[in-house]
Amino acid sequence: MRMTRALTVAGAIAMALPTIAAAQRGRQFSDAWFWGIKGGGLTFADSAQRTKSAGVVGAEWLITRHRAGLYISASEAFFNSTALTFKDPTAADSGLRVIDLKNMRKVDVALMGFPLQHLFYHPYVGVGFTMGAIADADPRGPFSNADQIAFADTVIQQDKVAFSPFFIGGVQWRLRYFSVFGQATASPAQKNFLLYNGKPWNFGYEFGLRYNVGTSIDRGS
Repeated sequence: MRMTRALTVAGAIAMALPTIAAAQRGRQFSDAWFWGIKGGGLTFADSAQRTKSAGVVGAEWLITRHRAGLYISASEAFFNSTALTFKDPTAADSGLRVIDLKNMRKVDVALMGFPLQHLFYHPYVGVGFTMGAIADADPRGPFSNADQIAFADTVIQQDKVAFSPFFIGGVQWRLRYFSVFGQATASPAQKNFLLYNGKPWNFGYEFGLRYNVGTSIDRGS
């Protein structure tokens, strides 16, 4: 009887060990839904072709499967810069008008791939698109007539938002209660965007925390 009871207890412990170990390691990376916060920087060129860096803060969502996933991010870059446009489109020698730019809001969406997986660290790459929108753009005076004001406003409305391909790569390290990550981003600069000043690419770097809020699969289905 004692032998049978001991074997029963030993068997129960053996069956429970994987569950206990998984609980100690935290929720699994695959088939999960992560919410995250991040900070970092974004590089761009000003009107004098000098490379500048803007601070970035944001929030993101990462939905994972075994080898692929979906990434969605919303962030804001903080900076003061300038763009140039013509003062008067009807005069060839009208000169240039300065447009003051402040901050940019971004939305990034990418399909993710997870080429190598480990118990604790998870490298990833992704490709998608990014939308950038200048938060505030104000043309400088003086204005000689109402047509110049209307032209400056038209330029701002047409060129304050841009879409571009988006590339991302990074690594996530899983801890007991949350994960930390670092990643780099790149996107081709669009010529019809107010922030475009001749540089072909914009680059970013970000660090942050992600929390696994649960499974991305409906277990009941």
